[in-house]
Amino acid sequence: MTRIIRCSALILFCIYLQGTFLSWGQSSKDAAELTYSSFQGQPAPSKELISDLVRQMRWDTRAAYQNPQGLRLRFEKIEDPASPADGLARYRVFADGAPENKVYTLGIWSVGKTLSYGTQEIYANSQGLLMIHRPTPEQDTRFKVPGDELELMPQVGAAEPVRYILSSKDGELSMLGTVVPRPVIARDQACTLEVRIAEPDAAAMLIVASGFPGRARIPVVLESEGETATLTMTTDAGGQAEVADLPEVLGKAQGTLKATAEASDCLPSALLPWGASTMVQKTP
Repeated sequence: MTRIIRCSALILFCIYLQGTFLSWGQSSKDAAELTYSSFQGQPAPSKELISDLVRQMRWDTRAAYQNPQGLRLRFEKIEDPASPADGLARYRVFADGAPENKVYTLGIWSVGKTLSYGTQEIYANSQGLLMIHRPTPEQDTRFKVPGDELELMPQVGAAEPVRYILSSKDGELSMLGTVVPRPVIARDQACTLEVRIAEPDAAAMLIVASGFPGRARIPVVLESEGETATLTMTTDAGGQAEVADLPEVLGKAQGTLKATAEASDCLPSALLPWGASTMVQKTP
């Protein structure tokens, strides 16, 4: 608790300085309720960037337009004892609640790329398991069908999310989902703070909080190459919140962002490099 008290005092001091000296950074909120921060001397983000960040955040937390039930994709990591410890993560995918009598296609949206759809037809069994052909009667109630289920193996670097959309060919249903194969997460008590790359070279990041008190205003201190900025994220009833940061600092080509969030009994801090060569761009 002594550590939390000391760090709490530091955060309060930084917040005081933020309100007194604007050179410590700046935060803002756009019309779509995106709270974001940037460091002094950096140009204001473009409308296109803000729109893209809002889209990413909504993709990660909300249902698609053609989805009044709020259905979302669920990813289950495939545990294979024969795979090397440093091998790529493999996932089977569940579309819980998706009708079995439809034919689907899968779209992929990676950081810095446009949404693209595959040509393979996809099906769902009664458990929501996605398959690469119509399930046989024996497969219809199974949670695993090795060799016949849809298997994903995203090839991305640390903190890179991959976003998927399952769309029915008749256009009546779509389901969104996000997976981060190599997450960068800090944990303290029940609180977790995750940083995700939102733009190539981590020029923008999403900061995802969970396990914090519900409907609370949580101060966040952001530090990057000697510069400091602060913002406040407001959690929902479940203690979750998402904000964005533009970590670039004037006169620096690369660096590391440190994000620290404070609640009454936790103080997680997460770090993520930014700048050239910080990402591994591969096709998922």
